[in-house]
Parts: sequence; C-alpha cells; structure tokens
Amino acid sequence: MHELEALQTVYSDIVALGASLVVISPQQPTYVSDMAKKHKLAFPILWDERCITATAFGLTFELPDDLREVYRSCFGIDLATHNGDCSWCLPVPARFVIDHAGRIASVEADPDYTCRPEPEASLAHLRKVVGAS
Repeated sequence: MHELEALQTVYSDIVALGASLVVISPQQPTYVSDMAKKHKLAFPILWDERCITATAFGLTFELPDDLREVYRSCFGIDLATHNGDCSWCLPVPARFVIDHAGRIASVEADPDYTCRPEPEASLAHLRKVVGAS
C-alpha cells in the first residue's frame, strides 16, 4: 500500500478526534494533484517549495550523484523536474503530532527513507495528546 493511501485509512479517525492532517511535499502541485487523485486522498498536500520547511526542521539531505542516476534510470524520476528545484534535495520522511497549544507532542523521523512512520502509530500518539488536553 502506498504510504499516502495508508494515511488515508486513518484520516477519518484523525478528523473524528478533532484534529487535522496536512502532508507537506517537495513535489510541485501538478504532480501532487495527479497523485492525490490516483490514490483518492481527501487531506491537503502542501508544496514545500525548495524544501524550505523541511530544511527549517533540519530534515533535508541532498542525493549523491550515484543515487540521482538510480532515480532517473531505475525509477524514471527526475527530482529536479518533479520538485521544480535542481538541488536534488529531499526531506527525511517525518510525522509530527502537534497539540492544541501548538507544541510538538510527538515526532517520528528516520534518515533511512525506507523506514516510514506508521499511520497507526501516529494515530496512537494523537489519541494520547487529545486525551491529555
């Protein structure tokens, strides 16, 4: 299951708790829109142009040349085109749960992009935050 589809499966639970889900992506809005339609996503996905937000949180890295070639030749992805930025910079996959006071209550992030935060785990953190408020 695609990571965003997995988030969609817990989206109604998030809303039922009185919370919001916002995804931030370095991909340009046209690519995000196509992906959101394909996966039937109901939550907003915001464009983090040039990874400014991810960089502010210390969550970016630049792909080395050998991985750039893997992305192009094996995955058929040219990040410079998709992201509208020639830096080949990507965010570390991360998930933040923010409480009603605007404080970060939980962070899940792993520099290994293959280790993605589980939506159910994020939902469990959210339930704790909502129960504590």
